[in-house]
Amino acid sequence: MAKQLPTPGHCLLCREEVTKRTIKTHILKNHQDPDGDLRSLILVDTPYSSPYWLMLSVDPSASLKNLDDVLRGVWLECCGHLSSFFIDGEEIEMTWEEETANSGKKGASSKTNSLKSILVPGHTFEYIYDYGSTTELRLKVGEQIRMKNTGEAVSVLGMNEPPAWTCSECGKPASFHYNEEDDETVLCKECSEDPDLDDCYLLPITNSPRTGVCAYEGGRYD
Repeated sequence: MAKQLPTPGHCLLCREEVTKRTIKTHILKNHQDPDGDLRSLILVDTPYSSPYWLMLSVDPSASLKNLDDVLRGVWLECCGHLSSFFIDGEEIEMTWEEETANSGKKGASSKTNSLKSILVPGHTFEYIYDYGSTTELRLKVGEQIRMKNTGEAVSVLGMNEPPAWTCSECGKPASFHYNEEDDETVLCKECSEDPDLDDCYLLPITNSPRTGVCAYEGGRYD
């Protein structure tokens, strides 16, 4: 396995700085509620070296569609592409429903694929979004925890800090991808205003492994 890049991030519950390695310990130590509902922790990252990660808490009654909606809303959704989970050798295909995307609410999904049977500590499964310009994710189930009821089937507890990008032209902090000829060019706001550039190839840099891909312009936390 390739060595992962540094993975600084923060807890969304208290804003404390954490890393991908420490977020689970932080949640278990600081955010348990003995009178709360039982949840399972899931760490989401990429199967390749990248700085992107999420820590989720999942209600045992949640469905794969609930999880799909949250992944799309936070990191992925651009054009209603198909997506699939790969669990123990089985592919389970998802479709996007605009009225439920980003909700993550209990009962918001028409899919009945329950997560309960796979919420076993240490269980790992995969997910892909878009069969053309594919984004691949890896999900690992962690410990169970009791937490305050938020009414959400899937909640985001922590995530990586946005990586810093440097303008390919001037070295200033970059804000945009420019994909006319390649996937490597990034530009600051000033350089992106060059009249010789075609605006249709500009995409905002986002805090997501899908940044710069297809028509993706950001998710819930961008």
